[in-house]
Amino acid sequence: MRWVAAILTAVAVAVTTAVILAFCWGGLSMHSAALSLVFGLGAGSIAFLTTGDNNPRRVSSWDIVLLVIFALASLRAFLWLFYPVADEWRVLSPNNLGDISKHIQIIRYLANGTPFWPESPFFNQGSLNYYIGVDLFNSLLLLIGVPLQQGLIWTGLIGASLTAWALWRWGGAFAIAMLLFNGGLAGLVIFQTGFLDDFQSPLAWKNLFLSMFITQRPLLYALPGTFFILSAVRDDFFRSPSGVPSWIVWLIYATMPVFSLHAFAFLSVTLGVIFLICPASRTRLFRFVRAAVLPATVLVFFVTGGFTQETGGHWHPGWLQDSAEWVVWQEQRFGFTLKSYTSAALFWLVNFGIALPLLLLVAIKFITNRDREGASFAGTGIVVFLICCFFSFAPWAWDNTKFFIWAWIACAPYIWSVMANYPMAIRVVLCFSLFASGAMSLAAGLDGRHGYGLVGRSKLANAEANLRDVPLLDRIATDPTHTNPVVLLGRPVVCGYEGMLWAHGLDYRETYQNLTDVLAGRDRDQEKARIIGADWIVIDGKPPVKVE
Repeated sequence: MRWVAAILTAVAVAVTTAVILAFCWGGLSMHSAALSLVFGLGAGSIAFLTTGDNNPRRVSSWDIVLLVIFALASLRAFLWLFYPVADEWRVLSPNNLGDISKHIQIIRYLANGTPFWPESPFFNQGSLNYYIGVDLFNSLLLLIGVPLQQGLIWTGLIGASLTAWALWRWGGAFAIAMLLFNGGLAGLVIFQTGFLDDFQSPLAWKNLFLSMFITQRPLLYALPGTFFILSAVRDDFFRSPSGVPSWIVWLIYATMPVFSLHAFAFLSVTLGVIFLICPASRTRLFRFVRAAVLPATVLVFFVTGGFTQETGGHWHPGWLQDSAEWVVWQEQRFGFTLKSYTSAALFWLVNFGIALPLLLLVAIKFITNRDREGASFAGTGIVVFLICCFFSFAPWAWDNTKFFIWAWIACAPYIWSVMANYPMAIRVVLCFSLFASGAMSLAAGLDGRHGYGLVGRSKLANAEANLRDVPLLDRIATDPTHTNPVVLLGRPVVCGYEGMLWAHGLDYRETYQNLTDVLAGRDRDQEKARIIGADWIVIDGKPPVKVE
């Protein structure tokens, strides 16, 4: 408990201090980075000395097994997160090709000293509407001399260690399995194909460790931070005092928006539910939230571009059951597309298997028993889960997974509390049904068949040499791809790759078309280059051309 509290506190203080100093000094620098990390180290030391654990959890043999599996999966995922092979930089996961380039661009862009709040490095209109906490922390490490690759690896491994502890503290081995092995019935295809594969990859409910934990770097802080808070709140309000000082819980909660808006929203909803159904908690919770309102609101203001960010939220019942990917999956399996109602029923069965009936049993249990603890945490999780089944909160409906993950893991200990009442044989069958498909996906997703080229090392070095005389914060019109060396060097571009712009809800199409014309040479007098705000034009690795 002490080490987790200390590291989370240190990172929160270092990042928020860096943001404040960047506003005061016009951007990050080596000196502000060092000062921020010193402040974080000091706060983390105080947290370590003042934190206790009044409700230690006993370690079972299954806990050890799942912690070992989590450690092995994390070592495989993060030691090969971004690695060199001959003249090429590669990533292990195909899911991470676009995401890692975005994070590398943000890390280097912030380290280059952009004024705060930063403008977007991947689109030339507006501020950077993104929760930059973990990337900013890597920028601090880069500024004090930690190489980018090593910073990414060690941040990943430390975040994974904190996550393993937080999940274990929240729900034991079962909660860890809920992140590692989530799935439905897709893995049954192995009896047809005879070989191991990530059978969930083409489905909506993908393996969370592969599709979220490796690729979504904010989770490295948000997952341990959220379940650290929930564990402390559960102890303090429903069991016996946790031993965690309230100022640490407050700090992690109040600064969460700069690390993950989704986590902050889920925490806020959970605290609101506790406030409503537990009258004895109201005074304490009111004071806690009142103290967090101002800093949290300020951070939300910045990461949403002054509350102007378009979320793309809309009514979308059935989540992804009407997606083209689901239609393709049916055609590949059956040779035809099922009728609408049959297709919808099969969608939920294949993606989630027995998880949905188990969640229903959990709901019945805490309603029947008037279980306020279960209603506060599992109840919130189930309600959030249901809302995400009917509303899409981003242009790309799959992004609802960024809410599903909190609801899913929050329910973990309460699903196990239902299963624990059954005989051992039934529990084994239920666990196999819940986790077998996800386990196959995890094993296949981390095996030696993977490794995908991102950019040539010599190509990156050549681009760096060509851009040596280009000011670090000048905007560049260049090929809008995630493999472009200009992007991977942290230079701000007119447009990033289209999939990211669309997923972020940006109105990019006119600018994107003008950029296409500029790069195709259809704008000889550079008029469109000026219109889209380009300072330089870089095409196919050639030397940059100044826009006059």
